[in-house]
Amino acid sequence: MPPRKPTSANEITRLAAQMRVADPNVDNGAFSSLTTDDAMAWIMALGHINEIDPRMKTAANPQKQREIAIENLRRGLWDVQRFEYPGLIRGRTGKKPHPEIRAGGMGRQKLDGYKDAQRMASYVLTHFNLLAFTQPQMMEGLPMNPPKGRAGNWIGVKKIMGHAALDITAEGGLETPFVVYYHKDIMLIMEILDVKRVSWPEPGPKLLEQLKEAQESKFGARPGAPLVPMMQTPKIPLVVVRYSYMEGRPKDGAEFVLHLESRLREILPSRLSDDDVRVELEKHLTSGEEMPEEHIRMFARLLSHNADLVDKEWADDQQSHWNISKEASKETRISFFVPCLRPRFEVVEEIETGKKVTPHAQCGNCQKHAKTMCGSCFGVSYCSPDCAKAQWPTHKLVCKISKKITSDPSALPKDTLYIPARAYIHWVLDFGFASEQECVKMGGPPVDEPPRNQYGGERFICRALLANAGKGQWDPHQGKVVYYDKGLGTAFLHDRRRSVMVRLGPQEPAKARVHGVEIPFHEAGYRQFAQVMREKGMQGQLLYVYVRRVGDCIEVDLKDIPNQQGIMWE
Repeated sequence: MPPRKPTSANEITRLAAQMRVADPNVDNGAFSSLTTDDAMAWIMALGHINEIDPRMKTAANPQKQREIAIENLRRGLWDVQRFEYPGLIRGRTGKKPHPEIRAGGMGRQKLDGYKDAQRMASYVLTHFNLLAFTQPQMMEGLPMNPPKGRAGNWIGVKKIMGHAALDITAEGGLETPFVVYYHKDIMLIMEILDVKRVSWPEPGPKLLEQLKEAQESKFGARPGAPLVPMMQTPKIPLVVVRYSYMEGRPKDGAEFVLHLESRLREILPSRLSDDDVRVELEKHLTSGEEMPEEHIRMFARLLSHNADLVDKEWADDQQSHWNISKEASKETRISFFVPCLRPRFEVVEEIETGKKVTPHAQCGNCQKHAKTMCGSCFGVSYCSPDCAKAQWPTHKLVCKISKKITSDPSALPKDTLYIPARAYIHWVLDFGFASEQECVKMGGPPVDEPPRNQYGGERFICRALLANAGKGQWDPHQGKVVYYDKGLGTAFLHDRRRSVMVRLGPQEPAKARVHGVEIPFHEAGYRQFAQVMREKGMQGQLLYVYVRRVGDCIEVDLKDIPNQQGIMWE
C-alpha cells in the first residue's frame, strides 16, 4: 500500500479555519452560563441529593434563586473533587509549593510521551472506575451507557474523565500530549500539562485493621491476607490541563491548533517533515472520541468552574512556560480535573438545608466551647477535666446505659427503644462512596466503639429500615417454617450525616459475639418498634424516627413520630 500523501500546508490551514475556539468566559461552555434549572439538575446528579435548600423557595427574585443554586453547586463540585494540592488552588499559595509545580520541578519541563511514560503511568491510578462509580452503577453498566437526560450527563462527564485518564497513561506512552472529544461542530481539546497522584492520608494501624477486616467480610479474603490493590489507599489522579472549547465554523482558524502542532513536533521523531507532523495533527484532531453534546458541554463547564479556582499567578506561570503564543493563550484556560466521588453527607445536608453542618461542641456542664469528649461513651463533651469531674455524678447514670438493657430493662422509660451506638461489623454498603476504603473511613466508627455525638442533647432524625420482619425460613428437618428472628426481622438506622449507623434484631447479639463484641438487645423496646413500623412505616418497612444520644446508646422515641411527608433521603 503506497504511503499516504502528506496534507499540504494550505489544506491544514483550511482545516484549522473550520474550527473556532470560543471564548470560555462567555460561550455556552462556561460555568457562568448555567441557568437555575441546569444548576439544580446538576446538583441532583451529584448523588443522594433530593432538593436544594429552603432559601430557594423564599428568594426575592429569580436572580437570587440562581445565586443560591450556583453557590450550592460550587460547594458540591468542590467536595467531589476534594484534595490538598498546595500552589494550585486560589487562596492556598501561602502553603509550601509542591516541588513538581514550581521552579526546578518536573512540572516546568515539557512531558515527553515516551521518556516520561513510566513516570506518568505511576502517577495515575488506572482503575478509575473503582473510584468514579458506585458498585450498583458498575453492575448496571451505566458508565459504558450513561442514561439520557440530565441525570445521565454527570455519569457521562465522569466517563470522559475516565477515558482521558486512560488515554494519558496508555501502554507504550503518550501518542499525543492532548486528547480530543467532539460532537458534530463542538470540540473539546485538553492539552495535558501535568499529572499527579494526590494522596489521601495513609492508613494508621487501626484503619489498616478495618481495611483488612472489610476485605475479609466483603471479598472473602483469608485472614491476614495482604490488601488487594482496590482496598489500598487510593491515589486520586489530578490532571492539569490547558483546554479549549471549540464551537462553530467561522472564518479565521485557531492559534491553539498551531500550538498543538508545535507540541507534536517535540515528541515525534526528528526525521519527520513538517508535512508529516501536520498529517499527525490532522489525524488526532479528526479521530477524537465522539461524545454526546450534553456530556461535552457539562465537562467544559466543569473545567470552567475549576479554572475559576486556579490561582491566577500559577496559571499565568503555566502559560508562559510552555512556548505558547499570546494569541493562543487567549483562546485557552488552565484548569484541572480529578475523578469524582459523591459529596460527603455533611455537604449533602448543607445543600439541602442551607445551613452549615457544625457538630455539637458545647460543654455538657457549663455550655462553653468543648475540647474533649467522655472517653467511655463519646456522648457528651467537656471544656475541661474540672467540668467532666463536676458532671460525673449525673453523667455516670447514663454513660453506660447499655448495661441496663441487660441488667434491668424494666427500668428503661416506656415508649422508647435503646440501641447501643457501637457497631460490631463494618458497614461497607453502597452509601454513595465509590471506594470501599472511603466507606470504611467515613461510614462509621471503629468496631465496638461508639461514634462521637454530633448533636449534643438535641434530638435528630434517623432513617429506620426494617428488613425481613415476619418472614420465616423453611426448615426441612422440622417440616415447617421457622422464625429464627422471632418474626421481628433486622432493623438498620442511620442519620443524614452517617455519623450514626446501627443495626439490631433478635439475631444480632449472637452475630456480634462471633466478632468478640457484646451488643445488648432491648427486646421489649424492639417489639414495640416493630409494631410502630408496621402501623406507620412505608409498606411496614421504612420510617423516619426521632432519636437522641443518651450515653453509649441511641434513644428512639416510639410515641412522637415525625411527619413523614417531605422527608426523603437514603
